[in-house]
Amino acid sequence: MSSDTRNPNEPIENLAIGTIIEVDGAHIVAELKPGITELSRIFGGDTYPIGQFGSIVKIHFGRRIIFAFVGRLRMKAEFELERGHVPQATGDERVIEADLFGEGEWVLDASSTPPTWELKFDRGVATYPLPQQTVYLTPKRELRFVYGHGSGPCVLIGEHVGTGGTPCYAEVNELLGKHTAILGSTGAGKSGTVAALLHSLLERGTASGYASWNPRILILDPHDEYSAAFPTHKKLSTDDGSLSLPYWLLNFQESVALLIG
Repeated sequence: MSSDTRNPNEPIENLAIGTIIEVDGAHIVAELKPGITELSRIFGGDTYPIGQFGSIVKIHFGRRIIFAFVGRLRMKAEFELERGHVPQATGDERVIEADLFGEGEWVLDASSTPPTWELKFDRGVATYPLPQQTVYLTPKRELRFVYGHGSGPCVLIGEHVGTGGTPCYAEVNELLGKHTAILGSTGAGKSGTVAALLHSLLERGTASGYASWNPRILILDPHDEYSAAFPTHKKLSTDDGSLSLPYWLLNFQESVALLIG
């Protein structure tokens, strides 16, 4: 929450970085302001990158705030050439491309003392921006509503590098009560992410001061990727005789493949 007396639904001009020139479904293209010479800006004592991959920008649409992940920063002349146009941009004009992923609205809680503002954030987009609307950097106090505050049943899973280290939390019941996928290309760090996530779950008991916290976690690791990440935990393997698989676990096709090949 924020006790700031200013209405946070109103845009902050110091955070304005550009203007939308194209909207294609959930994908937007915005031209950076000509006066931007450095790809960073300081606000409230924090440094925010401009156009960094994975950073978050926002667009004000009335009382609604639309959020988008930045996926690309390039020269405007290159963008025009890709669209089949004769480049008209000067040498220093740049555009950012971003994908819309959520929206929200600041609501004043008058029942608290003093009254506080809270961002009601929802994933998914129902309100789409229009060309010529202004794009703004997203301050950390709004990002905390997007990535969680760390209160309630949740675990710290890391920091968002695109926004200057905003803590990111996962709600335990949502994380473990539903299917969760870690996706990425080869070498992107999927195994490291899984290991960090499991360590966060294992360490939650210590961090929260629980007298007893013994989660049961089973990792199917045919390539032995996680033994170094969990050296104190029990390893079961048929190679060293610590794991025995009875034949009745196999179905007919597996039995044929084992006995006949």
